[in-house]
Amino acid sequence: MRLQAYPREWLVLLLVALTTLPIVTVVGAQDTSRLALTESIVLRGKTDIDPYWKLTIDRAFANGHWYSDKAPAVSLLAVPVVEGIRVADAIFPHPHSSPVWTRAWSLWTIRALVGGIAFLGLTLLVGRTAEGFVARAGAPAAVTFGLGTMAGSLGPTVFGHLQDALALFGAFILGTRARRPRDWLWVGLAAGTGVLFEYPAGLAALVLVAYAAARSGRWAALATVAGGVPAALVLGAYDWLSFGAPWRLSYRYTSNVFTPDQKQNLFGVGFPTGHGIWTLLLDGHGLLLVSPVILAASAGLVPYWRRSRLEAVTAAAIVAIFLFSTAGYFLPNGGLSPGPRFAAAALPFLFLGLPFALARWPLPTLLLSALSVGVGLFDELTWSVANRLDFETWPETVWSLTGVSRRLGSIAFLATGAVTVLLVAAALVGRRFEERPRGVLQ
Repeated sequence: MRLQAYPREWLVLLLVALTTLPIVTVVGAQDTSRLALTESIVLRGKTDIDPYWKLTIDRAFANGHWYSDKAPAVSLLAVPVVEGIRVADAIFPHPHSSPVWTRAWSLWTIRALVGGIAFLGLTLLVGRTAEGFVARAGAPAAVTFGLGTMAGSLGPTVFGHLQDALALFGAFILGTRARRPRDWLWVGLAAGTGVLFEYPAGLAALVLVAYAAARSGRWAALATVAGGVPAALVLGAYDWLSFGAPWRLSYRYTSNVFTPDQKQNLFGVGFPTGHGIWTLLLDGHGLLLVSPVILAASAGLVPYWRRSRLEAVTAAAIVAIFLFSTAGYFLPNGGLSPGPRFAAAALPFLFLGLPFALARWPLPTLLLSALSVGVGLFDELTWSVANRLDFETWPETVWSLTGVSRRLGSIAFLATGAVTVLLVAAALVGRRFEERPRGVLQ
């Protein structure tokens, strides 16, 4: 698979960042649970969250102690950021003793560095893969992904879905470029890293092992498995320290109001239900409601299949895993969320079809992209306040933290989004999307 830069790529990414990352969403269970673990590691050298357990509902209880019920990688990734904040507290004259998630600037910094960088990395890969397939598709694909899906809303948060998606999508790209058995070690390392962020990534990692076997034989599959060993050791060490054995996941010890539901089936995931499918696609801020461009991207997977059958089947299988598990989960929307967030890791794989849709059906695809960006920006503006597509009040932004009114800060956010769309539209005037010939690395 060719990764091709497109004109003004870094300007596009900068504008996407300025549009998405300034939103300061309300403090939620993801912040308190994950960052409680971070603070415990930094301040106490322990993995339990005993001092903070009353401050979060996303928790686990085992052996007389309280823990975060999340996969540990986001918390671990935040450790150097929190350490940097501690250094700043020591240098400046007003040190703080309250938890880091209760301080607006500190929380935004953590979110921007832990979630925002992963979001921009994923947006970069989506744009470059699109440009590698179809000339001039990179910028519209990147902007549509960044502003027209829930990825933009998840960027300035400490949810682990975008880091998970980046790891899995990166593993897939590495797999398409692998030429020797040892190249598959990197595929396994990336896929295993995804599991450290979100446990369901393990199923997608198995698909990538099967892809390795189908594409390059059993030695490639074994190398992929071997590449996942470091991530397994990290997760096993955390589980051993916290729960007494390397195979005991935190979900096993969940202790909150949702525990009875999460004990059913496989950690709360069963077969898709009518309610789950409705929530996944339409209800509140479902995939098709916020991002109708997914219809075009899904249709574009067909010409992608004609071009690269094994890769298209692999991508479709990963998409199916996340959509199936989301529709079968007892809480498909995941509580306070910009959409059915458990399906977020499917988005970059779905977007593999977007460049082909742009090449074959440019006008309807661009119209769906524009509609998705409009609704996506509104969702980003409203989700953490209303948890649906409904305006209740202007949200906090990084601009309002400096003293600007919330309304003006939100208008600046919308204006940046409009400039981004106009820049891409102007670059496309009079030009056609042209599918590139299949090359050595595609």
